[in-house]
Amino acid sequence: MFGFQWRYITLLGCCLSTPLFAADKLRFVLYYPQVPPYMYLDQHSNKVVGLVPDLLEEHFRHQQVQIEFIVDNRRGAEHRLYSGDVDAMLLAPEWTAQPQQLIFSDMVLPHRDYLFSLRPFAKGSTIQNWLPEKTVCTRQYYIYQALEPFFKAHKTTRVDASSELAQMKMLQSGRCDYAYINEHVARWMQQHQLADIQLYQSPEPFGEVALRVAFHPKWQPYLAGFNQYLVQQRQQEKITQKLKFYIDKN
Repeated sequence: MFGFQWRYITLLGCCLSTPLFAADKLRFVLYYPQVPPYMYLDQHSNKVVGLVPDLLEEHFRHQQVQIEFIVDNRRGAEHRLYSGDVDAMLLAPEWTAQPQQLIFSDMVLPHRDYLFSLRPFAKGSTIQNWLPEKTVCTRQYYIYQALEPFFKAHKTTRVDASSELAQMKMLQSGRCDYAYINEHVARWMQQHQLADIQLYQSPEPFGEVALRVAFHPKWQPYLAGFNQYLVQQRQQEKITQKLKFYIDKN
């Protein structure tokens, strides 16, 4: 829908000390399709909300740095981050093609994917029982290291979708046996968009990584302060609280 036309949404954004590189604007990628509860455009207020915008705004406000949200797709945004056309995005190093060209924050939170089904998972069963000769709804262009062995050697078929909601809709319509989705995104959808269907989550997660903010290297002077802020937020359980707020928010 957006193609390569970027849409800009500005929030006033915070830090603890003056860095050597002084910026007045941080161009942060708001993914399209969006990923609530992490970050999304609220339909009622028409503002960018979620865990990540809250953290960015709170931290960078005292640095007098504006957060400018740039709507872009995951694949294109990564290439623009390498070139410096955007400044930061939510990523894990394992997901990037050239992690050595970026700098990464401390962990924002663990990212765990689960299989979701319309039927309960058999008690005591494992992934070895679930996936052979089954179909899994996945995100287009995404690489799933935990599932690749099954795609290659166990006749497991991936069916790509444009978004997590599209994955769930395809699961609901019977186009796949499972949807492979992040736990928090799935919980948000169950609460806000899929209340009419019963979903079952696999007993164990797959592909756990540390979800981080990836910055263009010119933002290195800001990294230590942002990392300190993230550590404090985790220690005080504020990230967990913010996440729960957006999942439960009406």
